[in-house]
Amino acid sequence: MWIVVYISASRRNAEKLVKVLGENEIISRLRCTNKEHNCFEVLVPQSELASAQDLIFDNELF
Repeated sequence: MWIVVYISASRRNAEKLVKVLGENEIISRLRCTNKEHNCFEVLVPQSELASAQDLIFDNELF
């Protein structure tokens, strides 16, 4: 099951997180939830949630 780990109003910030996750061998998806307001979600498998959260904090992506 996929779970949202990050929400951003900037595609660039969301893509940066996807890149960091990929570099750390965590599979992720980027999903646009509202085209009018450029809202993006980054999703990871539920089993990778804790690791993804650690990377968000370690890379100051919050």
